[in-house]
Order: sequence, then C-alpha cells, then structure tokens
Amino acid sequence: MFPAGRQNRLLLAMAVSSISLATISPAAFAGPPNTTKGAIGADKLALNSTEGIDAELKAAMATAPTIEKYPNSNYARLLDIGNVTVKSDGTIVARYRIAYKLFNERARDLAEVNLPYNSSYQEMHVVSARTIKKDGKIIPVKKEDMRVSSPYSEYLMYDDAHAQSFSMPAIEDECIIDYTWEEITHPLLMPGQFWTYWGFSGLEPVGITRYVLKVPVEKKIEAKVYNDDTLKPTIVNSIDGKFKTYTWERKNLNPIEPEPGMPRLSEVSSWMEVSSLGTWDTVASWFWGLQQPQAKSTKAIQATVTELLAGKKTDDDKARAIYDWVANRTRYVGLEFGLSAYRPHAASEVHDKRYGDCKDKANLLITMLGLAGIKANPVLLHADERREVGKGLPTLNAFNHCIALANVSGKEVWLDATAETCAYGDIPYSDRGVQGFVVSGGKGEFKTIPFYQPTENGIEVKMTVSLQPDGSAEVRSGLTMQGESGQGMRARVRSLTPKQRKEMAQGMAQRLSNGASMKTFEMPDGSDKTGLYAMRMVSAAPNYAQSAGNLLIVPIGSGPASNPFTQEKRVFPIVEEDASMTRSITILNIPDGYLPEGIPEDVDLKSAMQEFKRSITKSADGKSLTILTEVIQSPGRIPASEFESVKKYYDGVVKVSDQKIVLKKK
Repeated sequence: MFPAGRQNRLLLAMAVSSISLATISPAAFAGPPNTTKGAIGADKLALNSTEGIDAELKAAMATAPTIEKYPNSNYARLLDIGNVTVKSDGTIVARYRIAYKLFNERARDLAEVNLPYNSSYQEMHVVSARTIKKDGKIIPVKKEDMRVSSPYSEYLMYDDAHAQSFSMPAIEDECIIDYTWEEITHPLLMPGQFWTYWGFSGLEPVGITRYVLKVPVEKKIEAKVYNDDTLKPTIVNSIDGKFKTYTWERKNLNPIEPEPGMPRLSEVSSWMEVSSLGTWDTVASWFWGLQQPQAKSTKAIQATVTELLAGKKTDDDKARAIYDWVANRTRYVGLEFGLSAYRPHAASEVHDKRYGDCKDKANLLITMLGLAGIKANPVLLHADERREVGKGLPTLNAFNHCIALANVSGKEVWLDATAETCAYGDIPYSDRGVQGFVVSGGKGEFKTIPFYQPTENGIEVKMTVSLQPDGSAEVRSGLTMQGESGQGMRARVRSLTPKQRKEMAQGMAQRLSNGASMKTFEMPDGSDKTGLYAMRMVSAAPNYAQSAGNLLIVPIGSGPASNPFTQEKRVFPIVEEDASMTRSITILNIPDGYLPEGIPEDVDLKSAMQEFKRSITKSADGKSLTILTEVIQSPGRIPASEFESVKKYYDGVVKVSDQKIVLKKK
C-alpha cells in the first residue's frame, strides 16, 4: 500500500486512532490457505530427538545466519524441507520438517506451533519436536504435551477442522526449534489430482529450503516458479521406472527488506505452484458439482423469503432484504475456504442453525435469491490478494474465500454475506481489486471485483472553529466516512459499549489541540449499514491558537506530520492499489478586533499517484476564513528510479502542513 495517503486520511479524520488505515509495512502474501506450508525431513532423519543432531541440521547450524549479519531479522529459517509422495491410488503422503533459529524474544511466537488439518480426509501426527539450546542441550517436546484440538467444536458443522498443537520448551535467544510432522491425505476431494504451494524466500534469512515431489510417471504435473527464473527442478526416474521425483532447492537466501509502499510479497518473493488439474474448468466443474446439490430450498427457507419480500416491489429491494438477513442474522464462522472441507453445507442446515462459514453463507444467499427470481452464482477468490490469479496454475490454493455474484435487473451485484458492516451494493475492501472465479453451469470465468472510485472511498471533515481572543475555541465538527473507512468505523463502533464510544469521542477531541475536551457527541452504533457513516461532536479547545502579544497564531495542519519515505535508496517500486478522496473544510471564525495578518498561499502539490490541494479564502465581511484541503489518491506504480520525486513531494506536503495563519489585533 501507499502509506502516506492513508496517513493523510487519518489526520483529516481528526486522527481517529481506532481505525488502522495507515500501512507502513507491505501487505503480506499469506500463501495459499489450503496447503500446510512447512518443512519435511529426509527419509533418514534421526527422528528421536534424544539421538542427537542429524547431519543436515548440523551443517545448517554450522553456516546459520547470525543476528550480527541480519540485525533487522527476528529469526532465520535454517531448514524448510518437504518430501511428498503421490501414490498410484491418489493418496498423498507428506513429511514436513522445519527448523528456526530464534534471534530474540520477538521471534518467540514461533515456539507456539499449531498445525491445522481436516480430519474428514487427512491424518496427521508429529514425528518429533525439540528445542536445541544455545549450549547444545536438546530438550524434546513430551508426548503428553501434544494437543489435538477442534477449534470450532462448538459448531457441529465444523468439528472436522482439527489442529495438532504444542509448545516448544526451553526457549531462549539463539536457540533452535526443530519439528517434523507427517500428513496423509486420502483421495476424497478430487481423486487422482494433486496441487500445492511452496514458498522459498521471505522476510527472514533462509539456510536451506527444499521441496521434493515423487509422482507416478503417468501423472502429468505442471510447476510454475514466480520471481526466480533460474530455479529449475532436478528430475530423477526410479529404478523400476514407476515413479518420477522432482526436487526444487534454494540455499542461503537473504531476507527481503521491507520498504514503505512496496509491492506485495507475492510479487517479489520466490515461490512455486504445482498442479495436476490441467485447466481452471476442472476446478469449476468440480466445485459446481459440490455446490449445486446443497442449494435446495425447504419450506422453512421459503417461509423466510416470503416474509422478507413482503411489500418489496423491485428486485433491488428484494435482493437487499435477503442479503441483509443472511449477512446479519446468520453468524459467520471465520474458517478459511477449505479448512472445513470444500462442499458447502446444505442451505437448509445453515438456515436452521443460523451460522456458517463463507461458502455456506454464500450458498444460502444464492438459494434464497433464487426463490426471489434472482440468479446468483458462487465466486471463489483469495481475499486481499490483488494479482492475476487466472494466469497461474489451476489450483485450489488460489482461493480462501467464497462470495456470490448476482444479476439484479440486468446489473452485476457482488455480495459478500460474511460482511456484516457492508451495505447491499457495497463489497468489503479485502475483496476489491481481487480476481474472483465465477462458477456457473460447471464452467468458470475470472472477473476482477471493481476497485473503489475516489468519490466512493474516503473521509470528509467539516469543522466550524469559533476562536476567542485568548486562543481558546469552541469546535463543532462533523465527520463522514464511506467505502473502506466507513466499513472500518462501523466494525469498530459495533464492538463498543456506549461508554466506550464516549471515551473514543473524548480521545478524538483531545487530538484537536492540547487540553481539548468533548462537550457533546453523536456516534452511531454502526448497526445502520446504509449510506455514509456520520458522526458529530462539539469540543472545547482552550489552546487552539497560540497567543503572542497582539497576535494569534492558528495552526492549519491537515497533512502528514512526517515523510514516510526516509531511506536514502529504494529497491522496490512504490505501489498504491486504492483510489480515495479526503476533504477537510474548516471555517475559522475570527475574534472581534482581529484581522488576518498572514495567510499562506494556496497549495497544489502533485506526485504520480497523489495530489494535495489547499486553499484559504476570506469571507466578504472579513469575519471568517475557509480552509479547504483535498487529498486525492490514485492507483499506480512508481519505479524505484523515481523515488526522489516521491520524497520531494512528501517533504513539500509536510512543509505546508506546518504553516500557520496569523491574526493581528487591530
């Protein structure tokens, strides 16, 4: 993301700290959701931790990256190895091994291991797990400390979503954690098919990362490596001629150093897809066969739809009523697509139990819309992953979410029934710009979910400041949000009690000036999803302006407090994915007996993807000033070679944002 634009929007929104819109670090590429990403030990690995350290780990330890060489890294990935065998009957036997060297306490969350799997078609067991202390002492994880849990056991429809968990013992700086597990996947999903994801480079230094795939010779597979044209597999045929083994390996990889506004890691890291699926229509036909039988109506569903449609005359009104019911009256269980298997539960079951994951809620929505005469289809996507998925290999790893696309009176309407704070006709920010795979009639088509237009996404702040001769002021402010910020604010306030909303308003008032306090406020609870989210507040600001003799010095603000691009050199291009427009209109009522002595000139600063404009105008009677500030953000990409121009732009914005209005007593 392009961080500074979001920072500007926050400042113009009176620094609403509860909405985290500013993004300094890059958006992480969370590898495809349905693959257990990890490492596998070699067949001859010494699995009993009491037997000492095997040769491969010993070699990795001898050449391990150090905190002195990588002071900005919290850990190093010493071994990241996978051995996968696809048997002739389609059963997949995989052994994964991973070993981390923890540099400091910030890496200690890696010592809490959680390995998810689906018990309906997978088996898992931990082969070994141990901590190797800095002095070389080996501390194994005891069997009695292994935990198998079902995180969603309270939801009967998802009790097959299991996890193997354990805590690594004796954690200290510069220790090594090393664990191996085995998965067996039975050919119940797509018999005879195979797909996977593997990541090589990342934000941490890497010692050895290797993926080994053994498949029957008649099994046709495709592999695609991203961002590393030199990485090719070695291929070995078995002596009996029945199997072919592919090996991809990388050693001694430097970490990717994060930069503000850099591309997503999927664009700059080295990673790989492997698939035997052939075409995307194989995926579409398979999912259509799973979803359609589950989209059957019942008398109970029909009764609900009849009640919802009462008095509704247009298809838009009907679709809105059904969407709101599914989104808000059916609890969302936040499992990623695939973790609870891939077949949607029957619409009747989701309707009656009043809960479901993304594919279940989408299936119920499609079923209910169909009863209203509105055609809708399921859409598979990877939320927040804005790349051309359709150009990659066909794989289920490409998806972690399911929504619906409806045809309402001849227009396409994207509907995400998991988005409780999203109004009908809107779509969550995480879905915007993503390639959705629309499945219909056993065929599939990739369509890009529209980005926001600038007028659909942003914040507007209107303030009237009644300034007094002593520098104090009463400030009447109104804040409206739409698009991403509106969704975020609704989600935030829905979780707050009235007392907490009052405390939040007080915090916002204090950001107007030192010592400011909130007198009255209106902050809706977020239950109304339609239109703009609007709030109002009246504040007392005793130190709004600084008094200096016969002068009052009034801050203008409404820009970033600092330049987010401070490094001397740039490696990656600067990327902005969003469009937005933020406006701030401040009417400054001048105290009696004062006249403007110094008014800063109008400002119009431009970069390739952002424009900052500000004007200050005096009323006809000279009793007030109107300060209008606009920040217009456009999607785009600036090459690293033009980095200096971006720094210069933000330096200019920071400079003019620190300007003051000077009022002089007559």
